[in-house]
Amino acid sequence: MDKSKNLHQHSSENSTPPAERVNSAQDNESKFRNTVKQAPVGMAILRGEDFVVEMANDAYLSIVDRTEDELVGKSLFTGLPEVRTYVEPILLNVLHTGIAYHGNEFEVTLRRFGTPQQCFFNFVYQPLFEESEHASGVMVVATEVTQQVLSKQALQSSENQFRNLVTQSQFAKAILKGRDFVISIANESMLNIWRRRLDAVVGKRLIDVFPELEGQKFIDLLHDVYDHAKIYRENEAIAYVDGPGGLKKHYLDFQYAPILELDGSVSGIMASVNDVTDKVTLRQQFAETADRLSLATDGTRLATWDLNLQTREIIHSGRLAVIFGYDENTVLTHAQMRDQVMPEDRTAIIEKAFHAALQTGTYYYEARIIHQDKSIHWVRTQGKVFFDENQVPLRMLGTMMDITDRKESELALKTSEGKFRTLADSMPQFVWTSDTQGTLNYFNRSMIDYFGLAPEELEMNGWIQAVHPDDRAENQRLWMYSVEHGTDFMFEHRLKRFDGEYRWYQCRAIPQNDADGTIRMWVGTSSDIHDNRLFIDQLETKVQERTQQLIVANSELVRTNMELAQFAYVASHDLQEPLRKIQTFATRILETETGNLSERGKDYFQRMQASSTRMQQLIVDLLAFSRANVAEKHLESTDLNQVLQNVKDQLSDVIQAENATITSDELPVRYVIAYQFEQLFMNLVANALKFVSPGRAPMIEIRSGEVEGAAIALAEADPTTNYQYISFSDNGIGFDPQFKDRIFQVFQRLHNRSAYEGTGIGLAICKKIVENHKGLIDAVGKPGAGSTFIIYLPAEG
Repeated sequence: MDKSKNLHQHSSENSTPPAERVNSAQDNESKFRNTVKQAPVGMAILRGEDFVVEMANDAYLSIVDRTEDELVGKSLFTGLPEVRTYVEPILLNVLHTGIAYHGNEFEVTLRRFGTPQQCFFNFVYQPLFEESEHASGVMVVATEVTQQVLSKQALQSSENQFRNLVTQSQFAKAILKGRDFVISIANESMLNIWRRRLDAVVGKRLIDVFPELEGQKFIDLLHDVYDHAKIYRENEAIAYVDGPGGLKKHYLDFQYAPILELDGSVSGIMASVNDVTDKVTLRQQFAETADRLSLATDGTRLATWDLNLQTREIIHSGRLAVIFGYDENTVLTHAQMRDQVMPEDRTAIIEKAFHAALQTGTYYYEARIIHQDKSIHWVRTQGKVFFDENQVPLRMLGTMMDITDRKESELALKTSEGKFRTLADSMPQFVWTSDTQGTLNYFNRSMIDYFGLAPEELEMNGWIQAVHPDDRAENQRLWMYSVEHGTDFMFEHRLKRFDGEYRWYQCRAIPQNDADGTIRMWVGTSSDIHDNRLFIDQLETKVQERTQQLIVANSELVRTNMELAQFAYVASHDLQEPLRKIQTFATRILETETGNLSERGKDYFQRMQASSTRMQQLIVDLLAFSRANVAEKHLESTDLNQVLQNVKDQLSDVIQAENATITSDELPVRYVIAYQFEQLFMNLVANALKFVSPGRAPMIEIRSGEVEGAAIALAEADPTTNYQYISFSDNGIGFDPQFKDRIFQVFQRLHNRSAYEGTGIGLAICKKIVENHKGLIDAVGKPGAGSTFIIYLPAEG
C-alpha cells in the first residue's frame, strides 16, 4: 500500500513543474512534522539500520524522559541503551520485512527520573518507504499504559489473594456470581458440607446443583441480600442438603455478604458457613441427658447436694428437704441436717465417714434421721470430695436417698429368716439353701442328723460325697444346669445315712428372685421316698407283666374284630337278599293282584315295601360306616376338584330336578383315601340337595383356604398347626346350633322320617372319614337360613 502511494506521488510530481514540486513537498513535510509534534501519543521517526532518531515529539520525549538534544540525530540506542535488548530485534525485523509490528502492554525497563523503572507500552512500529521498495526507516507510535497494567496486575493479585483467602479459610466459604448465583469459588470445607467435588459445582447455578433448596429459605435470603446490598447473618439455621448418602440435616451458622463493584453495584455474594451440627447435636444430647438425669433422680427419689467445705454452705435439691420431712421448697442448712441425725449415728457413723472422705475422697454412710414428728427414717448418702492443686478439700458433691423401706424389709427378712430356720429345723424333710453360684450354705437339723456331719463339714461339699456314686454325676450335671439357666431343679437320688445305708430321696430346689427377676438364693427340700420307690419298682414289675398280658389280649381282640367285621359284611349282604325278594314280591302283588286287594291290603303292602326299602338303605349305610372304621388307610395323591366333579355327575339328575346351583373354589390336591373322600363329598352335597326350603332353588357354595389352628373354634384343634379347610354352605332349612354335635352321631335325626328321608348315618360317616384323615369337621347352622359344614385337614408341607 505504501509503494502504490509512492508511485502515485511520483506520477504527480512528473506532471508538476520542479519549483512547485519542491515547495509543495516542503509544505507537506512541515505539516507532517507539526502534526507529529502536536500528537497526544508518543511518536518518533527512526532512519537506517542504526535507527537514528530523525524526530521525536514531546509526548515521546516525556515518555522516555529524554531531551531532544539527547535523542534526536543520534541512534536510538545511544539515547536509550537500556531498550536495545528488547526492541532492536523487533525494529530490524520491521525494517527488513516491511511488516508493521503491534505491541500490547509491552514490558521494558527505562531509566527515568534517575532510576530504572518498569514500564508498559502499547505501540506500533510502522515501516517507512521512500523511492525504493525497501523500508528506509520506522515510525514509532507509543502509548504508555504502565498505570493501567499495574492496576490490572494489582487487581488480579487482589483477586488471587481473595480467592486464596476463600479457599484456605478454615470456615466454609463460596462465591456466588450474578443474580443466578453461579458458583465461582468453593473451598474444601464448603465442598465437605455439600458432599460434592469442585468440578461438579463450579460454573453451575446453585439451585441446579441443589434442587432441594427449593422451598427452603436460603434462595430467598440470597435474593434479598443481592437486591438490598445488606449483610445477612443467622445462627443454627436448619438446612437439608442432598448428596451421595441421601438428604442430610445440618445446623449452620452462616453469613451472606454482598460483593460490591467500584460503582457500588452488587456483582455477587460471598457465603460463609460454619457447620455447627455436632455442637447443636451435642447440646441437645446434653439437654436430653440432663432431662433423663432429672427423670432418673425423680424416679429413684434421689436428692442431690453440693457442700462448700470451707464455709459449710450447702446447696440442695427440693427432694432432700422432703427426705428430712419438710416441704420441697424449704432451704436447710448443713447444721440443721446434722442436728436431725440420730445422736449415736452422728458420732459413730457420719463423723467417721466424713473424716474418711477427707482422706480417700469418697463419702458413704447409712444412718438414721429424726423427723419433726419424731418418726425415724433411714438415709443413704454417697459423695465425692474435690481438692485444689494443694490437695486442700474444697467441695463435696453427693446424693441422698431415703432407704427406710429397704431397711424395714431387711429387718422383716431377718425376722422371717429366723422363723424360717426354726420351722425348717422342726421338719422331718431335709431343707437347705444355696447362694447364686450353687454352693450350699444352710442345712436344717434333720439333714445334719441324717449325715452325722457338722454344718461346716457339709458346706465343704461333704453332702455330695453322701450321694450314691451311680447318681452323683447326673446330680451335679442337673444342679449346675439349673443354676446356670435359673430353672427348677428336680432329681431322685440315693443318699448315704451316717450308718452307711442308702435311701432314696426326691430333691427339689426353686430359685428365689428379687423384684428385678435376679436370683438371690436357692431353697431346696429333700423328701424320703425310699418306701414309695420300692413300691413303685414292684408296681412297675407287675405293670410289665400286665402289659405283656394286654399285648396278647389285644392281638386276640384285633383278630376277633377282623372276624366280626367279616361277619358283619357277610351278614349284611345276606340280609339284603331276602329284603330284595320282599320288595320284588310286594311289587308283583301290587301290580298283578291290585284288583283283589282291599284298600287296607294295598296300604299294608305299600308300607311293607317302604319299610324294606328303608331297611335296605340302613344296611347300605351301616356297611359304609363299618367300612370307614376298618378300611386300610391307603393314601394317594388326589385332585379333589375331580372328586367333586364325579359327585356332581352322579347327582346330576337330582341337581337338574331341583334346579340347584353349585359353585366352588379351586380345591387342593391332597393325599387322601380317594373313595372315602368321594363318599364324604357325596353325603354333604346330597344333604344340601335334600334339606331344601320350600319354594327356594338350592344354592351350594364350596370354598377352600388355609387357617391357623388357634383360630378354629374346636377344642380338638392344635393351635400350633395350620389347617386347610373345605366348606360346604347351602341355603336350605338349616338347624338349631344347639344340635350341632348331635347331628354327627349314628342314627341321630333332627326331622321326622316322613318329612325328609334318611337313616341318620350319613353325617356320622362324614365325621369318621375326616377323622381317618386326622382332620376335624364342624357344622354351623341357623333355622331357615341354611347350613355350613367345614372340613379341617392338617396343611401338607
